[in-house]
Amino acid sequence: MPRLTIDNREITVPEGTRVIDAAERLGIMIPRFCYHKALGGVGACRLCAVKFLEGPVKGIQMSCMVDAADGMKVSTTDPEAMDFRRFVIECLMINHPHDCPVCDEGGHCLLQDETVSAGQVSRRYPGLKRTFRNQYLGEFIWHEMNRCVQCYRCVRFYRDYAGYRDLGAMGIARRVYFGRFAHGPLESPFSGNLVDVCPTGVFTDRPSRYRIRRWNMWRAPGVCPHCSLGCAVTVCGWNREVMRVEARENLEVNGCFICDRGRWGYGYGANPSRPRSGRAGGGKTLSRGGAVREAVDALVRVTRQSGPEAVGVVASTRCSQETLKILTLLCRRQNWLPPTLDLPSDLASRSGAAIDRLEAGIAASMADIALSDCIILLGADPIREAPVLALALRQAWRAGARVAVIDPRPVSLPFEFTHLAVAPGRMAAALSAIVSKARS
Repeated sequence: MPRLTIDNREITVPEGTRVIDAAERLGIMIPRFCYHKALGGVGACRLCAVKFLEGPVKGIQMSCMVDAADGMKVSTTDPEAMDFRRFVIECLMINHPHDCPVCDEGGHCLLQDETVSAGQVSRRYPGLKRTFRNQYLGEFIWHEMNRCVQCYRCVRFYRDYAGYRDLGAMGIARRVYFGRFAHGPLESPFSGNLVDVCPTGVFTDRPSRYRIRRWNMWRAPGVCPHCSLGCAVTVCGWNREVMRVEARENLEVNGCFICDRGRWGYGYGANPSRPRSGRAGGGKTLSRGGAVREAVDALVRVTRQSGPEAVGVVASTRCSQETLKILTLLCRRQNWLPPTLDLPSDLASRSGAAIDRLEAGIAASMADIALSDCIILLGADPIREAPVLALALRQAWRAGARVAVIDPRPVSLPFEFTHLAVAPGRMAAALSAIVSKARS
């Protein structure tokens, strides 16, 4: 394992660790635009420049492009490196709009933070600014191309990581344009992550645009309720209303990204017709605690009159495995009928088996899936049922994994896979045949 020194502090890191990551482990945050934990670095923005004083690399280099090596001595505060970064910032600001006080990205903009920290207070370039025309990208993302710093994060996520092709880089040199060939909504169910990965304000959250500033919102960790994966999210609100939802890092589940359903599916929370209190027979309104007590009393009454077997539970496949497991334990404790899933019988039995595997501690995480070399999906359509699973499958495919889907529906995934259209009643037999063939 390489051992190096960064700003007079020694650290040992795993083989293949980039210098920018090694510095972050020491709590040293090197400025960056193009580098992203999930996307890596491409050396496009030139902002992560540091000076290598000793070791196999010398002079000013981009820390996102150099692997840590034994004997390296790195300075992030060297005057030459700091002047280099300051010059990069000034060049980026030549064509950037100077509307920070009214810009809707204020509080989210990494360029604004770096410009202030670099001490850029005046514009020395007297020429005209380069300008672009924005595109209509749908009802959820606002396009503001004049703010672009050409970090390539957007296309690296959209095309390489997520696998969709309707957005890309067009043009050359200072005229590079990131957008679609023509106006229109983005096709990817993960397009909202462009808002998170963009370090400036080229792609912004349209529903919350001009409604609230970042520093005015309360922020709380949450779990996405829209499928059974349980992706980690950050809920941002103001005045008792959810204003936006952002991805929260959880390497075991969703990594750094979420799907568009999880990002913009919060509208029901502020729907005026949404029930705000519980109701019992006869339509009388109850508080939340009163509704719980009413339900408990009703269950106790039925159990005493007709026995525990008179109570049954119906669960949804949209519930997480943890929720289904807790529901199963509750039924066992109360001697109620076990939960029945609203699924065909063969799929319900496999869901029950998944719950049992969870109790045994052998359920695979999204991180495990991304590292697999052969994956078989049985009766699953990830894009429609659990979109972030499709992202994990794509990362496995990019690493060389082979993916097969056994399902009668026309399944679509953002990569090449083998599709076996098998009737629901024959899925178990098809899987058994595959396993038998593999063992032989």
